[in-house]
Amino acid sequence: MAETELVAKLSIRLRGFVFPDTDAQFEGYVEPGTYFVLEHRKGYPTQDTDFARLEMPTLGALDTWICTRWRSQSYAKVFLAPKPPPVQRRTYDDEPLAVSEAALVGLLKDFTAYRYDLNQAYYPWTLPGIRVPLAPPQRNNCCTFVEALTVKAFSDAHGADFTWDARRHRQMMVASTEDSFSPVTAAIESGMALLPPSESTPPHPWTLIQGWRRQWDSGHTFLVVDHHVESDKVLLLESNAYEGLNGVGFRNIGNLRDLGVDLLGDKPLGEWWHRSDVWTWRRICSTYLSRKQAWLKVKDRKLSGLAFTG
Repeated sequence: MAETELVAKLSIRLRGFVFPDTDAQFEGYVEPGTYFVLEHRKGYPTQDTDFARLEMPTLGALDTWICTRWRSQSYAKVFLAPKPPPVQRRTYDDEPLAVSEAALVGLLKDFTAYRYDLNQAYYPWTLPGIRVPLAPPQRNNCCTFVEALTVKAFSDAHGADFTWDARRHRQMMVASTEDSFSPVTAAIESGMALLPPSESTPPHPWTLIQGWRRQWDSGHTFLVVDHHVESDKVLLLESNAYEGLNGVGFRNIGNLRDLGVDLLGDKPLGEWWHRSDVWTWRRICSTYLSRKQAWLKVKDRKLSGLAFTG
């Protein structure tokens, strides 16, 4: 029998409270969507109301209470949903446009001095088919980092068999409101990545994510290098100014410039899945309520194989 988890589906915007009481302190609004339920109290504090405590890191707290029912009026549906199974890991050995993990990791050294800057972004190298501003200064943001790393690796490995152009670049920059997940679209249409079986599927090693905390606000483009199934922890590689970073690095593990490790060595980041400050995939899902993913075609994985050595 498949494992299940309690979730709440909201079709309308609801108020969030510190306690299960509409007279309690207001924490913020909970937007329509599906949320993990940490606690469900039926007939509380009176028989007229039901409350649910949602996992809500986007409000600044880890959770918030919503009223799901008042008398005969239902505001949210609370139900048991099946947990998506762990992904079957692909090797990509037979994929013509795959790249080795060493090619991606080897490029990271050129990002060590980079700092995060949302509005001024520069590239450490030229990219095929487009003109990009080159460093110095060594500044970038989430979109430009992911584009620079992936496009450089795939173009170096495959030359004329891999094409990139101004339209793909605009997609990576999320330059149009017609496709809010255009970095994912660009990765798949260019041949760098595959579409996962479903958006609820846990990430594969080297997954590109475009996520939005609110629809369509506070977007972020980042990479999931690995997912440790037993702990649900994810190794996130990104350019960010939060979560222990100011520049390129691994979320809540450290900036590349501070790690001082050989990422192709043996367990260079240690057993990161045991760290309490490393995010889980569930927290990613709770934070980026709207998101899509693309599985990059990365073979000969070693850094992303560490999650299964312990």
